[in-house]
Amino acid sequence: MPDVCVVHLVWAPYGPALLERFLDSLRKHPAGVPYELLVVFNGFEGEVPVAFTSLLAGTEHRALVLPEAVQDLPAYRAALDATAARVVCFTNSHAEALVDGWLATLLTPLARADVGLAGATGSWESAFSSAPKELRFPRFRQFRRFPNPHLRTNAFAGRRELLLGLDWSGVDSKLGALKLESGRRGLAAQVRRRGLGLVVVGRDGTAWAPPDWERSATFRAGSQAQLLVADNRTRDYLAADPAERVRLARMAWGRRAKGD
Repeated sequence: MPDVCVVHLVWAPYGPALLERFLDSLRKHPAGVPYELLVVFNGFEGEVPVAFTSLLAGTEHRALVLPEAVQDLPAYRAALDATAARVVCFTNSHAEALVDGWLATLLTPLARADVGLAGATGSWESAFSSAPKELRFPRFRQFRRFPNPHLRTNAFAGRRELLLGLDWSGVDSKLGALKLESGRRGLAAQVRRRGLGLVVVGRDGTAWAPPDWERSATFRAGSQAQLLVADNRTRDYLAADPAERVRLARMAWGRRAKGD
């Protein structure tokens, strides 16, 4: 069994098109390292429709079916129990590999003992600071003020042993998922409390520490030229007009961000 497992989520309501795009990107861009592909069919009651399974014909993989739909992060946690790989890379339904060697590049920083998680993108956004005034009081205890560095969970990787030791509980809503991604007790915070770092990895192999994420050219900055794995948010940014790019960039990086 390979030391690496790539977990990919498939949500039933999205239909097969997103799975097709992800698989096409894997065929177009070799990962650069052997891996096991674990496809998590999230929210599929009964047999998985042939419209999905036919896309996987000829692609070596294993399937995990979750009959009851859950948020992405609980689905990732379920996948951890379904693989024995030493390193696990999670990709969501919107993920699309962009360059050859994308996986090898993303995983390289994990060879360092001081790195806990590596991601294709990160953000400083705070769900407290960006919230409407009426929501800020209850969110103060849940989220740090801006800047609030956290890895975005569309494509990130870590050692399975570490991931199993984290607390993934409390996700029964979108807010719960946001708290686990970027909250005071979320994954990023738990990893930091263990004395381990979070890095964003560019396609040139540079591993960026949180203070430098704005300069990594991976998420809501310039043309995102260093992005390894795209998703719906990175595509929305590229499709936006200049004014909207500025707004999105400032959500991620603050008032100094220009979005160009």
